[in-house]
Parts: sequence; structure tokens; C-alpha cells
Amino acid sequence: MTDNILIGPDAHSRFTLQMLRHHEGAGDLHSGSLPVTDGVSLSTDPEAEVAGDYCCRADNMIQVRMDAAEGRRWQALHIHLGDVNLANAGVLGIVARSVAPASTTTRLCIRSGNDDQFMDTFFSKTMVSFAQPSTHMDVMDIAAMPDLPRQAQWRDLILFFRAGDISIDLLDLRFFVV
Repeated sequence: MTDNILIGPDAHSRFTLQMLRHHEGAGDLHSGSLPVTDGVSLSTDPEAEVAGDYCCRADNMIQVRMDAAEGRRWQALHIHLGDVNLANAGVLGIVARSVAPASTTTRLCIRSGNDDQFMDTFFSKTMVSFAQPSTHMDVMDIAAMPDLPRQAQWRDLILFFRAGDISIDLLDLRFFVV
């Protein structure tokens, strides 16, 4: 799938997620940023010692395994959303299906940027992944978020995994703007 015929304010994000959904590949994780596919990357604290890997398959968007290292402060999955214009939107939201061998928490945010400056706006709910597949859904009422920029040069959806050992399978992820 390489054609992008999607339209609307969330077209770029839907295309990026669709590309990840169809991507098959694997790699070893290291500190800093690691591209997974166009518009998707894994990142960790550049000063942390990281050991782990990721795998994308037809039945699983991305599986991430990271071993904890002393001094790790953050570890995340970044999905580039393009320049999503929220000027005429009412809500933006996510729906995620995940599974993890042990209960694992993940915070989700929208990072809005202009030039080298950015602002993180977190969704109100924390995603919890369990041993059985579960679905997480959260929305932002844009009118109730005065600090969320309505326009930005670029935006990312970021899944901040909890600090420590991580073993999580992101089975599906959807982003929408209405």
C-alpha cells in the first residue's frame, strides 16, 4: 500500500498508521531515535543504556521489548501526524488495542511543533495493557484545551511507555479528528 488517497485533517496520520499496519520488519533498539518506517520511530533517553528489539508483523502493528537500564528517564513510540489543522475540529482521539504479559501503563500525547519549539498536550486517560488484548479509547475536547495549538507546522502522537522493562504488543492504533 503506497497510494495516499485519504482526505481530511487526519489524512496524513491515517496514512502513516496504515503504512505501519502493513509494515513487516524488525530491529534492535539502542539509545536515541530508531526509525521503524516512514513517519514512525522509537526513541529513548539518549543517555540511557538500552537493550531490546521491535518487530512488526501482519497480525501486530508493533511489538516492543526493552530491558530496563539504570538512569532511563523516558522511552516512547512517535507517530508523525503531519500538520493537522484543528481550527475547525471539535475533538481528536485515539483507539488502541494492546496486550502485554504484565500490566503496563502508557501515557499518550499530542506534540505540536513550530520550528524547534514544541508543546505536549496529554490525553486524560492512561492506557493500561494487560495479558489479554484490551481496547483503550480517549478523546480531547478541543474547545476545553486552550493550550492546544489549533495550527502547527507539525504534530506527533507519542506513546510514552512507563520507565523500566517494557514488553508490549500494539495490535492496532487509530487516530481521528472530527
